[in-house]
Amino acid sequence: MISQQNTSVTHTTANKKSRIINIVFAMLLGVTLFGTMMGMQTKTTHAATNETYLTSVIRGVFGPYANQAIRIAQCESTMNPNARNTMAIGGSYASGLFQILYPSTWNGTSQAGKSPFDPQANARAAYELFQRDGFHWTQWQCKA
Repeated sequence: MISQQNTSVTHTTANKKSRIINIVFAMLLGVTLFGTMMGMQTKTTHAATNETYLTSVIRGVFGPYANQAIRIAQCESTMNPNARNTMAIGGSYASGLFQILYPSTWNGTSQAGKSPFDPQANARAAYELFQRDGFHWTQWQCKA
């Protein structure tokens, strides 16, 4: 009789543990599915998609100089169009994809009416500066 009770208690404990584990896995799966349905993506997926878009923008603006421009943007901002250096240079901050000084240098470009954090505007302004400097990267600390 005692061994039957011990066996019964052991099975009950094992069943409870099994149910708890199943509930935990179901909750994790539910959270993951809910996040997916809500449009949440992993950082890696977002970064890869975003970098593909940014590379496309740069290629469209810089044409034959695109590979150099991509290296500059990767070095300057790690391809982050929202990058902003917290250290001011003459009251301006390196901002955006190509880290153009805002407002000083930025306001001297045709993109002055747009945000330096707009990747297309930032790439266009960078190309303008690159072109003004005789197709040299003199405005940037990073070099192609």
